[in-house]
Parts: sequence; C-alpha cells; structure tokens
Amino acid sequence: MKKLLSKLLIIIVLLSIVLPSSVYAAEARSTPLDPTAIVVTNNASGTPDTVVVQYAAIGDIINVYSSSVGGELLGTATATVAGDLTASITQLGVAAGKVYISITRKALLESTRTSAVGYDAEAKSIPLDPTAIVVTNNAVGTPDALVVQNLAIGDIVNVYSSAIGGDLIGTATVKVEGDLTVKIDQIGEKAGNVYVSVISKTFLESDRTSAVKYDSEVKSIPLDPTKIIVTNNAVGTADTVMVKKLAVGDMVKVYSSAIGDALIGTATVTVAGDLTVSIPQIGVESGKVYLTVTSKALLESDRTTAVAYDAEAKSTPLDQPQIVVTNNAVGTPDTVVVQNLYIGDIVKVYSAAIGGAVIGTSTATASGLTVNITQIGAAGGTVYVSVIRKTFLESNRTSVTYAAEAKSIQLYPSNIVVTNNAAGTADTVVVKNLAIGDVVKVYSSATAGLVIGTATVTVEGDLTVSITQLGAKGGSIYVSVTSEKLLESDRTKEIIYASEAKSTPLDPSNIVVINNSNGISDRVLIQNLAIGDIVKIYSMAKGGPAIGKGTVITTKTDTVRVDLFVNITQTKAVSGDIYVSVTRKKLLESDRTLAKRYF
Repeated sequence: MKKLLSKLLIIIVLLSIVLPSSVYAAEARSTPLDPTAIVVTNNASGTPDTVVVQYAAIGDIINVYSSSVGGELLGTATATVAGDLTASITQLGVAAGKVYISITRKALLESTRTSAVGYDAEAKSIPLDPTAIVVTNNAVGTPDALVVQNLAIGDIVNVYSSAIGGDLIGTATVKVEGDLTVKIDQIGEKAGNVYVSVISKTFLESDRTSAVKYDSEVKSIPLDPTKIIVTNNAVGTADTVMVKKLAVGDMVKVYSSAIGDALIGTATVTVAGDLTVSIPQIGVESGKVYLTVTSKALLESDRTTAVAYDAEAKSTPLDQPQIVVTNNAVGTPDTVVVQNLYIGDIVKVYSAAIGGAVIGTSTATASGLTVNITQIGAAGGTVYVSVIRKTFLESNRTSVTYAAEAKSIQLYPSNIVVTNNAAGTADTVVVKNLAIGDVVKVYSSATAGLVIGTATVTVEGDLTVSITQLGAKGGSIYVSVTSEKLLESDRTKEIIYASEAKSTPLDPSNIVVINNSNGISDRVLIQNLAIGDIVKIYSMAKGGPAIGKGTVITTKTDTVRVDLFVNITQTKAVSGDIYVSVTRKKLLESDRTLAKRYF
C-alpha cells in the first residue's frame, strides 16, 4: 500500500513539472448601453444640460463623449441608487448634436460607446402675450412701470426700445408666482412702444412681443385760482401764497409771469390739506402771480390764470397822546416814550416830517417802550415818530412837540453858609437840603467869572464845597445847582461872607514871664491853651520879629486846656516889654497881649 501511494505522488510531481503553471480567460467588458434608454436634454445657458441613463445599478459609472472614438469626455456620473442615472454637462451647445455614452459596471471593463444619441437645439421660451402687459408712463420723478401678468418663479422679463436690437431699458426677475412689475427710469414724455421678452428656466430668451403701446405722460390738473390766497408782507417778513386742499406729495410752484422761467417760490405737501409757499419778497406794489401743481406720477400742470395780490400795507400811524417827549439837560439822554404798542413794533424818531435823520429807534418787548436820544437840543421843538408793525410797512410820521430843557430850581440863600477860614484851612460853603446827584458850583461873580469850587451830592442832605482860599477880606460868592436831567440853575443873589477872623487875644493873667539871670534863657509860661495853638513872643507891641515861638502839642487824649513854656533870648528888658500873640485853628493871629506878670 505504501508503495502504491509513493508511486502516485511521483506521478503528480512529474505532471506538475510538465503541464503549464496557470490557465485563465480574458477580462470581460460591460454590456454596451441601449441608446433607446438614454435621454439627452439641451438646456439654455445658465442651466446644465443632462444625459439620463435608465436601469443603472448601484456603482455603475457612465461617461459621455463628444465622438464615437476618442473625442472629449463631456461628463460622467456614478450611480448611488439603482434606477435612472443623470450626468450633468455644463453646456453641450446651442445647436442640435450627438453624444456617445459608455458604462462601466462593477468588476467589468468600460463598455464600448453607444451609437450616436442625438439631442435637439436649445429651446426658446414661449413669447409673452402682449395683451397681458400694461405700461404706465409717469412723469419725471416717478419711474415708469411695465406690468406682466401670469409668470412663474424665476422668469426673467426684459424690456426693449425696439423690435430688433435697440436698448434694454428695463429688466426684472419673478420672485413670487403671478404678476411682475418692471421699473424703468423714464421711457420718454411722449407716447410710444416697447417690446418685451421672457426667459423661463432652462430655456433661451423668447422672441420679443409685438409692439406694446404706452400713452404720453399726463399733466396734473390745474389749480383753482379761487383756492389761492396771496399775502404781500413788508420787507422783513416773507410774502406767502396759500393753496387749499392738496394731497401729500403735491409740489406747488409760483411764477411771476404766465409763461417763461420766472419761478419765485416752491413747496411740497407733507400733510394733506393746505400748503403755504414762502417768498422772500414779491415787491412793494400790487401785482399778479401764476401757480402750477405737480401731482405724483404726473407732469406739471398748466399755470393758473393771474392771481392778483395787493400792495404792501403801511402800519397805522401812532396817536399823539401815545407819545411823551422829555427834553433833558446834557448828560442825561432825552427820551421819547410810546405807549399801547405790540411786541415787535419798531419805533423810529425823526428830526423832520419828511426825510431828515433818524435820531432814535427802539423795538417793543412789552406794551410800551422808551427811545433814548443823546440830545435833541436845549431849545424846544418838534420830533416826528413812526412805527413799523410786523408784516407792514413803516407808518406815516406823527408830529410831537417838546419843551426846552428845564433849568434846576435856584438855591435859597438862607440854605447856604460860608466860612472864611485863615490860610492853611480850606474855606467852606455848606448848602443844605440837596438831593443825590445834585452838582453845586460856587462862582466869584454873579455872571461869568470863575468857578472857584464844585462838589456833587452822594448822600441826601447837606453838601460842603471846599475852596482853597476865598481871601483874607470879606466878600461875596454866587452859587448854582444842577439837578439830574435839568440845566444848571440861575446863580443865587449875592451871598456875603466875612473877613477871616482873628484869634481872641490872650488874657494877661495867663502869661507869666520868668526873667532869669545872665546866661540862662528867659522863659514865658502861657496857660490855658488849646492843642494846636501857636504862640509867638515879641519885644514890641507891633512889628518886629518874634523872639520866641511854640506850638501846643500833647499826647494826652483827655486834655482840654494845656500850658506852654516858650524859651526866649535874654532881653535885658525891664518889666512890661514882652508881648504875646496866639494863632488858633482856622483863625488869624491875635493881637498881641502885654505880659504883666514877671518872676
């Protein structure tokens, strides 16, 4: 048995050496497609063309070629679901043609290409029905509109100015099934035609429609002159033209003539109802204006017939009783007070009934006003006053007389006290019962002459005018007063003043002479003096130099009377040859007193 198996193994080994190493069949191709099971769709530009192969199995790959051998691979697709398989191709071309398709099934080679599979040229969209198109020709400012009915989502409508070629004047795409409005800036003022095409999805642009007519732009309805009011205001207030019963968006224009370009005002209605057009000035005189209206989507209307307006009206003249003129003295402005005014009234004051200078003006902020004038003159006279009310011209002038500037009341001499002090103390003139602001002047003569002193009252009551020196001797002065808003008064009659007064001579009992021996100065004691008293010692009753002098000085604030020692040179005189004088404040030096007491 073992020998038999061994021989069988040897036979098998020999056979394996003699026979070829392997034997297998050639790879198999996929079965070619049935051209009748292929559909080619040639869409318009913008939508890919398609090749649909029926009965594909999952994993099948189809290739689409431009020729039966070689050529361009136009498209390919792999089946992920059993059934129809679609290959998308960017564009096969506008014209009709042929393609060749192969299939590669799982585990098989690519099949041979099919015989030619024909396809049609790209198809045009169905032309629009002209009767389903409405064109509205609006005026400039509102786009013209073209409405096409019964469209599908994605349809593109083009509007042309001519049947062939021409301008594309409008286009729009349907977003919601139904009607589509194409807006066109302006197709023109006159009537005419447009031509419309449609591009439906997967189709070429349709042929253009036959001419679709449109009417010329329509004018707005002219305004009714009876509903127009013109107000001609004075300079400073705009003139107005009011038009009644307008619609929102209506634009009104005002012209100065029936034809031409003389546009003087315009306004647009923002709220339905009445509209006011403001015009800076249409003129002082009466005249006429002409109006148009431009309603939405319409042309400007024809101009109205002439709408007349009156000349600018003057303000009513002021009444004389309303006006009071006060003619103040230099230094206080003159005033013109006018009552019963309206806020905003402008008052002007003139120097003459016609022409002349404006000497003052003011604007009312209440029912009355005061016009301040620097000076209208000292003498009486006449001013002429006008008023300018809002929306009116200046009124005629009203004449108003005024009195001459008034003098201040003359001072009473009994209210004036003159004190003639000695040199070193100013002389004084005291005037009683004065008002704040009164200015007092003191003169040296009844007319003309010098102003020798002046002062102004700052506190009601008495006023002191200081004068350096009237003179040692008695004399006369003349005093005037200038009250506020008045001229200087006449000078008082002569006011006499006394000579400067001497100090009272010393009492001999208050003088003691201490006559010392040779080599020691003599001394004179003067008793009962006042602070500030100046004492002089003489050796003779009249004339001669002072042989001694002293002034009473003390630091004691409660001292009333004080004594003074005066040193004098040795006189070698006998008793009775010493004379003493005193000079008190505001007084002249006293007569000399003979000393009678000696020690």
